[in-house]
Amino acid sequence: MSTKSLALCLTAPYGNALAREGIEAVLAAAAMEQDMDLLFLGDGVFQLLDQQSPADIGQKSLRRNLQALPMFGIEQFFVCEKSLAERNITLEQIQVAGAETKAVKDTGSLIAAYPTVLSF
Repeated sequence: MSTKSLALCLTAPYGNALAREGIEAVLAAAAMEQDMDLLFLGDGVFQLLDQQSPADIGQKSLRRNLQALPMFGIEQFFVCEKSLAERNITLEQIQVAGAETKAVKDTGSLIAAYPTVLSF
């Protein structure tokens, strides 16, 4: 029996490789049949927006990685309500096909419920 792990997605999608590497690490863990959940908070919520032209800044879009989550068994993820509100983002703006988005008010309690927490 495996324990569930939580990945905290804290960084903006572009400017460094941390956001992409975090999603890729989650996908790799899920491919190895590890039970993973994700929580997007802080500037990490920007990862969930559909970026129009990241190629204009020499970056690849994270959208394909996010759309792959359900194929790897990650059919839901959590997003911090406060982080969305502070950035004027609505749940409707961040829908990922095949995955359910759950808004969370008390992120501290959610994080405390996991024995293993990774931060990206």
